[in-house]
Amino acid sequence: VPFRKGLTILDVMIQAGGLTDFADGNGAVLIRGAQSGAQYSVRLKDLLKRGDISANVEMMPGDIIIVPQSWF
Repeated sequence: VPFRKGLTILDVMIQAGGLTDFADGNGAVLIRGAQSGAQYSVRLKDLLKRGDISANVEMMPGDIIIVPQSWF
């Protein structure tokens, strides 16, 4: 997703089409490229399914979101 000022993780997830049935949304990790690869836990399922706005962080250039597969 191309970066733009004010881009949030919710914006990225909407553009990506949300989570699949097999995604572990609350196990997602945000890797900050601008901070030497610092990793932060992100609760995407809570944000998308429960409306927990506290999980909606602002994106920075070079950020990577990794969503692992769920085991059940």
